[in-house]
Amino acid sequence: DRDVTGVQTCALPIFHPPTSGWITTAFSWRWIFYINLPLGGAALVYIMATLHMPARRVEHRIDYLGGILLGVIATSVILVATWGGTEYRWASAPVLSLIALAVVALVAFISVERRAAEPMLPLHVFKNRNFSLTMVLTFFVGIALFGAMTFLPLYQQTVQGASPTVSGLLLTPMMVGSAITSIVAGQAVTRTGRYKIFPIIGGAVMTIGMFMLSRLGLHTTRLETCIDYLVLGLGMGFLMQMVSLIAQNSVELRDMGVASSARMFFQQMGGSLGVAAFGAVFASRLNGAMTAAGSKFHVSGGSLDPATVTSLPAVLKHQVDVAISHAIQGVFVWVVPASVLIFVIALFIKEVPLRSGGAPDKEQPAAEPELVG
Repeated sequence: DRDVTGVQTCALPIFHPPTSGWITTAFSWRWIFYINLPLGGAALVYIMATLHMPARRVEHRIDYLGGILLGVIATSVILVATWGGTEYRWASAPVLSLIALAVVALVAFISVERRAAEPMLPLHVFKNRNFSLTMVLTFFVGIALFGAMTFLPLYQQTVQGASPTVSGLLLTPMMVGSAITSIVAGQAVTRTGRYKIFPIIGGAVMTIGMFMLSRLGLHTTRLETCIDYLVLGLGMGFLMQMVSLIAQNSVELRDMGVASSARMFFQQMGGSLGVAAFGAVFASRLNGAMTAAGSKFHVSGGSLDPATVTSLPAVLKHQVDVAISHAIQGVFVWVVPASVLIFVIALFIKEVPLRSGGAPDKEQPAAEPELVG
């Protein structure tokens, strides 16, 4: 995938990041489609052929209008965050029109969801305190984590001189830390049934990790960044799975799918807004640093990539490396408050006993799985 910084990375969930980096270097980022789509299709065919579950046919009414309005809201908000202050002035007609469109679509969406027989996003789930908190929590996790981490490959491949393969390898400590704390938290919740402490710890540790990353500089070693990634991963492990658990435990069984999909939606929205917002911060600080150095070299978020930096004359490359370090610091300085908000929000989560596996939904008797038709 080519992100907003122009860095080529290969987002292959099936492979370890170093393998993804090697594939990107040896072939092309387009191999994300050549590999994942056929394997995903094969997995789908295998599941359809081998997964046999008792089912009963039930007619459902799909909320097409609600889905369209939700898409309009999400698209408008992301475009405002992407174009505002960069492609267009904040007070320009395109930005103001998008804001108005998002507001109108939101009002219409709420009205539609209140009347829909089977709403896309049932509004009654937000009456639950824990569910609402976890949606806000996962939104800020998306902003802080995915918004900021987008720019690390650029720093690694330019300032630190890492190849895409090594860049993926450098992120391994973060995955290891996340896996360790996920297992520890999962085991603890299974044995005790208590979970509130884990998102609190996760928010605190994640804040520390983001603060450490805000100190990245021109001479930061790869070992130092690996330690930073490890700390960040430890915090992530306490957060990611616990947020899903709390959201699902906060709704009735019939709304379990809504809880999972809503969490992913708010996380993706947070990540998209984070990438757009921090991309503007990154580009502003980068060009500001270049101007202060007396250079006319000017970039936008999508026009800078490691190949471009590597091909620059030595003096100009040094200036760009210094500017990238300065810009990266600024991004993580802004991420720290978002991480603090994650910690604060987690404090207000209420400890509710976990639902037993066999507890039926009060409004829907336990029955065989349904087959949508």
